Amino acid sequence: MHQPPRQSLSARRLLAVIVGVLVLLSSTGLAAAETPDQLRQKRRHVQADEAAAAADVDIAAGNAEEVSAALDAIQQDVDAQSAAVEAAQRGVAQARAENAAARARITELRARQRTATEKMQAQAVEAYVSFQGPSSGLSILNDNPWQKARETSLVEFATGSNLDALDELRRIGADLEVQNREAQAAEAEAEQKTGDLKLLLVELSDARDRQTQVLDEANARLDDRLAELASLKRVDARLAADIRSEEQKIADAIAARNRRNSGSYSIPDNLVVKLTKVRGITVNVVMADRFEGLLAAMAAKGFVLGGGGYRNPASQIDLRRRNCGTSDYAIWQKPASRCRPPTAPPGRSAHERGLAVDLTYNGRALRSRSSKVYKTLTKIAPKFGFKNLPSEPWHWSVTGT
Repeated sequence: MHQPPRQSLSARRLLAVIVGVLVLLSSTGLAAAETPDQLRQKRRHVQADEAAAAADVDIAAGNAEEVSAALDAIQQDVDAQSAAVEAAQRGVAQARAENAAARARITELRARQRTATEKMQAQAVEAYVSFQGPSSGLSILNDNPWQKARETSLVEFATGSNLDALDELRRIGADLEVQNREAQAAEAEAEQKTGDLKLLLVELSDARDRQTQVLDEANARLDDRLAELASLKRVDARLAADIRSEEQKIADAIAARNRRNSGSYSIPDNLVVKLTKVRGITVNVVMADRFEGLLAAMAAKGFVLGGGGYRNPASQIDLRRRNCGTSDYAIWQKPASRCRPPTAPPGRSAHERGLAVDLTYNGRALRSRSSKVYKTLTKIAPKFGFKNLPSEPWHWSVTGT
């Protein structure tokens, strides 16, 4: 039968999440004070709850194995009860038909009984009137033996006819007794089966009520989960919008500062490699601000980028060995364009100074120039001083190499 629903987000937990986030978002000062990373952390919590709610939707809508099994069992019960009701209805109809047939035979026998009784009475009267019997005064006066024999024969004939009528009456009476018993038995059976039918109809109604209850509970669980999921999606969308807004503010501020300082921005050849992390990516401090602006601007457009930045000389040598070959010539002298993919020789890569980043989106390198993310990059990156290496769609730097 019905299985209890799996554990899902409680109404109290869902309410706390929604109210907490909406209070956060309704407070302008608090929302403005939070960084995009803090907002992302909140959004990750909401998305985790959203995923749990989505899983519950799948369970409620498609745990259909449990619901279906319960419905199948109930349907079998309903079918069995329906069959029993139909059988009982046939039994009642048959018993009533047998009772009606017995009553009809009783009526017929009683008519025959009246006819036979009237016939016997008529024969008795006729015999009495026509034949006075051998001891009558007429027979005594009549000494004709032939006449006496004739009278005796007539009396015996009349008496025999009466006996036949009496036997017929007795047979009719016996048949009436049998038919009365059959009629009473059929009536009693009809009453019993009618009572059984009423009980079966109650059981059938109960089975159908259980079937409706299971369907209603399944639909209610699904509606609840869908409501939870819809609420969380609204919160998620609100947080996503706030993240994009904050990212855009950061990007706009950095872009404006870069425009003011663009004339004095340069990278000396003897640049000291001093590193820092920008959103988990290691880069040179001289381009950290610009890179933060680029990532913020892309995130505001819906593209959260990742990637690899600084690469030490040993890592550059290993990369050349993989992409260019294992010989000294391949590692140190082979042109970058002849490597697959193109890879700068050790000491000549902007990665080794922390001035270049190989960008990724959704964990994959940007390999297609026709992708939406690449096209967006080409519009935004120049605002922050980043250029793309023509041979590598994923490679962006402030030096163009």
